[in-house]
Amino acid sequence: METENKKIWVIGLGVVFTVMFGMWVFSPAEVVVTGTGMVSVPATSATFNVTVNVIADSADVALTDLRKKIEGVRKQLTEMNIRSEDIAETQITLTPAAAVVAGAKGYQAMTTLSVKTTNVAQVPEMIVNMYVSGATIVSQPVVSVEDQDKLEQEALNDALKDAKNNLGMTVGFRPIRKIVGIEQASSGNTATSIKAVADNKGSFEVTKAVQVLYRVW
Repeated sequence: METENKKIWVIGLGVVFTVMFGMWVFSPAEVVVTGTGMVSVPATSATFNVTVNVIADSADVALTDLRKKIEGVRKQLTEMNIRSEDIAETQITLTPAAAVVAGAKGYQAMTTLSVKTTNVAQVPEMIVNMYVSGATIVSQPVVSVEDQDKLEQEALNDALKDAKNNLGMTVGFRPIRKIVGIEQASSGNTATSIKAVADNKGSFEVTKAVQVLYRVW
């Protein structure tokens, strides 16, 4: 009889343990945490546009003066180690000045040179020299970086690590953790911010912000 009672107790405890274990396994807590990751790298190249414009009484003089200015701009770029293949020139346009400014006389000749350089730190000096050489307008440089996809992945990995650390601070010790979703309030799974940093290297910051849904036991 005593043995029979022990068996009942053991079976009962087994049932209780099984139910509790099942509830633990099939009823995990769901927690949403955020994380951010950032990678900063120097820009690898910069591009800017140089517009040269001339107004003269005759079309021939306008074209001649424009070509002289273009030659001066190109010479200056060459002296700053810009290769000819990194300079793209648009077709020269020649229009009556009156078509641009009402009542103006003569002709306007204009062209634009697109310049690319890997010497990002020297770009401000290049822009000053473009004006000295006769440029009418020089656009703001656009800096870029190679392997942007790789940098975004590195930033994403850092963001996920940050989210994991935030999870530990939120739920404490939970031995089993599983990511079931990476979400963002706006469209897409991650928010990406890419911006130029105001320094002499033309650095880039690639930032990823994520919301991660965890199931924890």
